[in-house]
Amino acid sequence: MTLPQASPPNTAVDALPGATVIGRIRRLLIVAFVAGLLFPAFTRGSRGGCPGGVSSDGGFVDATGQAVDEAPRCVNLELGPNPLVFVGIALIVLLAIGRVMRAADETAAVRILDRAAILVVVLVLVAAVVSQVWFRLVSLETFDSDSWSLVSPFPFAIIDVEITRMTTR
Repeated sequence: MTLPQASPPNTAVDALPGATVIGRIRRLLIVAFVAGLLFPAFTRGSRGGCPGGVSSDGGFVDATGQAVDEAPRCVNLELGPNPLVFVGIALIVLLAIGRVMRAADETAAVRILDRAAILVVVLVLVAAVVSQVWFRLVSLETFDSDSWSLVSPFPFAIIDVEITRMTTR
C-alpha cells in the first residue's frame, strides 16, 4: 500500500491573501528609509576662502594686492539637506499607500507601490545632484562687495553663508 504524496507546504506568499502587496509596501518603506538615511550624506559640503590677505608689514591687502585699512571678508558656505525632501519622501509613501487602499486589484496596487519606490529614489537622486552642482557653481567672489545675493537650490538643499573678517592669527 502506498501513501499519497503530500503536497509541499505553502509558502507565506501563497498562504496569505495580499501578501504580494504587503511585501511591496515593506519594500517601499525600506527604500524610503534608506533614501532618508543616504540623502543627508550626499548633500553635505563646505567651501570657503578669504580674498586678500596680510602684507609683509602686517597690514591687510585685498584680492588685487592693494593695501586696505580693514581686514578682508572671509566667506564660508555650508551645504546641507533641506527638510522638505524628507517631507516629500513621506508624502510619496503616504499617498501611495492611500491609493493602494483604493486600488481595483492586486496588480494595480503592486504597480502603484513600484512607481512610488522609483519616485522616492528619483527624488533623492535629483535632489542630491542638483544641490551639489548648484553648490559648486556658487562663486566665492560674489561675496566681495557690500551687496550680494545668493539663489539657493531651495527645494533640494540649504546653503548657509557665513561672512567674517580675516584675522592675523
